[in-house]
Amino acid sequence: MRRLGAPLALLLLAVLPTAGAEPAAPAPPVALRLTYVTYAGGFTTVRLSATLGLEAEGYRLAIDYRTVGTVGFLFPGHDMAAAQGTWQAGGAAPASFQSAGDWGGRPFGVLMDYADGAPEIRRLEPRQAAVRESVPAALRQHTIDTVSAMALLFERMANGEGCRLAARVFDGRRLMRLTSEAGGTEELAATIRSFFHGPAEKCDVTGQVLAGFLRSEGPAERERMHRGAVWFAHPIPGLPLLPVRMEFTTKWFGTATMYLTDIRAAPKAAGGGAGELRRLALAPVPSISQEDKTIH
Repeated sequence: MRRLGAPLALLLLAVLPTAGAEPAAPAPPVALRLTYVTYAGGFTTVRLSATLGLEAEGYRLAIDYRTVGTVGFLFPGHDMAAAQGTWQAGGAAPASFQSAGDWGGRPFGVLMDYADGAPEIRRLEPRQAAVRESVPAALRQHTIDTVSAMALLFERMANGEGCRLAARVFDGRRLMRLTSEAGGTEELAATIRSFFHGPAEKCDVTGQVLAGFLRSEGPAERERMHRGAVWFAHPIPGLPLLPVRMEFTTKWFGTATMYLTDIRAAPKAAGGGAGELRRLALAPVPSISQEDKTIH
């Protein structure tokens, strides 16, 4: 079973500010742990948790996702990824990105840092030169990684800047072009799969791999457009807009839907010090999950 690849990149949207967008008032600092469960083809397939820290100066975001249920038994796999960086000129300026995991007994890892807006690959396992085309260094210029992209999307939505965006993303192996358009407000129906239901802002997302193709992929696969959607809402009063539902298409199970199932205050960053992200004052705001809320 191949890794989630481009469909997951749609969820970890790479976004850059639209030219001419008016600046919005900065959102308050946020430190949250969000948990999502994915369903596809009638099966529970993937559990994803994200520990998010946003402040005026920069961000930290760590993501852990793994296959679960029957799919996890048949196709075991997990990935842990993290990035940190600063905000510059209305966009994300990553300082570092790392990812490590194991899919079907095959370990992998990526480590990148950045200099003058260009990613430098420090570790790439496996190299895959025999099965995947390389991405020239010139094409990597002014790209951001997928985790930094997700942090940027969270920040922009929290600031009320909307989701009409476009970007280029490099994950260590592939270069992708991703765009997002506002899809209007929709009413999300109650479901036992999530504690949230109600009005949400929809973002329609399109992605296409530009370089770093598998050598076995033909013209049709190389031109394939990957489509998805993300719905943002206020899951708890006092919190900013956050993704409460995501939808994308897989090659194995058709349409997959990811639901927000749990939200809690994040633990303090290890080490503390001046660089530690300030936390949103969540003391009066209860943590919540689908078990805390009866759905009729």
